[in-house]
Amino acid sequence: MGTTISIGEARQQLHETLRTDRPFDEKARTALELGRRSLGADGGLLVRIDRENNHWEPVITTDIAAESFSFSHDPDPGETYCGETIDHNTPFVLHDSANQGWADDPAFEFCEFHTYLGVPLILNEDAYGTVCFVAKEPRSEPFGNAETWFAEHLTRLLERELERKHVEAELTNQTNLATVLNRVLRHNLRNDISVIRGYTELMAEQLDDEPVAETVLAHIDDLIKLSQKARELEELISASSERQYTEITSLVENIVGTISDEYPSSSISVEYDGEIRIGVLRNFDRAIEELVENAVKHSGDSPRVTISIETVANGVEIRISDDGPGLPDHEAKVLADGKETPLAHGTGLGLWLAYWIIMNHDGSLDSTVTNDGTTMTISVPEKPTVGAQQQLTELTRSRDKYKAAFQEANEAIVIVDDNGRIMDANPATSTVFGLDHQKLMGRPIAEFLSDDFEFKTEWRELLETGGERDIAPVLGIDGVDRVLEYSATADIIPGQHLFVGRDVTEQEKRRQDSRS
Repeated sequence: MGTTISIGEARQQLHETLRTDRPFDEKARTALELGRRSLGADGGLLVRIDRENNHWEPVITTDIAAESFSFSHDPDPGETYCGETIDHNTPFVLHDSANQGWADDPAFEFCEFHTYLGVPLILNEDAYGTVCFVAKEPRSEPFGNAETWFAEHLTRLLERELERKHVEAELTNQTNLATVLNRVLRHNLRNDISVIRGYTELMAEQLDDEPVAETVLAHIDDLIKLSQKARELEELISASSERQYTEITSLVENIVGTISDEYPSSSISVEYDGEIRIGVLRNFDRAIEELVENAVKHSGDSPRVTISIETVANGVEIRISDDGPGLPDHEAKVLADGKETPLAHGTGLGLWLAYWIIMNHDGSLDSTVTNDGTTMTISVPEKPTVGAQQQLTELTRSRDKYKAAFQEANEAIVIVDDNGRIMDANPATSTVFGLDHQKLMGRPIAEFLSDDFEFKTEWRELLETGGERDIAPVLGIDGVDRVLEYSATADIIPGQHLFVGRDVTEQEKRRQDSRS
């Protein structure tokens, strides 16, 4: 079975492995091997279970004892230990299955594993399969809490890696599809339309109905512009992420001068207090041009547009205000959802282009519609975060969901650092500990626990096993003593540890009263 290692050592090596850039299959196999060695198992498996198609399949296994996982047939998932794990949505543990009532069960007859520790693996909120550790022989003792917790911790980390793999594959497919479609649009459509335009001009010279010819040519020109914007989107995907410091007010003034020449009936003014310099990508001017031109084109015969530029905390804000009827619903949806909308009449792609350019700056683009017109607000930070191009809408939504759950939860939720000091806490924590959020920050969580509570022992076990559950007496600063039932998870992010506690003071009091 190879050399065994402690759970603490396995956990440390696990985190080191998952921080590498190796493919998912390699990471998962190494993780399963660490689990196998620390749990004293013959092997580890990542099993895919498809209930809809009644399919069970080990997709990744450890190298040692791999022959033990060569089964004669694919079983019904309901006749396996993994099926039990999925059905109950909780760790399923056996240390001597034949003597625990499973000797005649199809699950034992199928694999003849006397030892099994399985944890359900969830992907995108759906049951994907299990991570399990097995042995042909029974164990002398049941799995302990620390071992079960480590198997759960390992599974949660593999869930994140698997989800990242799926997202990366989806992004790759979407990018490849977008590239192919853009090439078709750029080469085939643009060339064909140019030919059509040439023949249309020849026919227009022979027609007496000049307005009809102008209308046809205008629509053809719109299609050519659309293909040009599609090409710009393709270039945007592969554009360099290197920023150059630019004087923004001059950039905007130059854009306004060009658009004013093209639309002489428009009135465009630019307001700012002085020079404003910030690092931007080389295509930033294209986003400004698109938004200003869009404001001019949709604001009547004599449009009035005002552009204000000012510095804000960690960045620049540019507001483009017009006196038009407001942003069409299908274009506003681009900003609200971050998703492409049907371009029924060739509109929207310009706004989509501006949106992506600004998102690539890790910025934001918001619209405000009033009776006086529409204001588009661009915010660009001075110091963008790394990888901004791939964060965008879904990351923002995930963050908002997390923040809402964190703030509204009835349970106390605390995040502490490696020294046990509070890094963040929700409002329920302030109620339990008797201090507001600001005063909680930086304080040791042990400060709020009774001296009778063995915090150092519990803390050491948490870091070694990855998880802990217990009941702790809390001494609130407000003078109210409480009993907290808590669960803790180590390294939700390396170096950050999560505590979730529920006030069970009344339940404990009733339990004590019933004993007396």
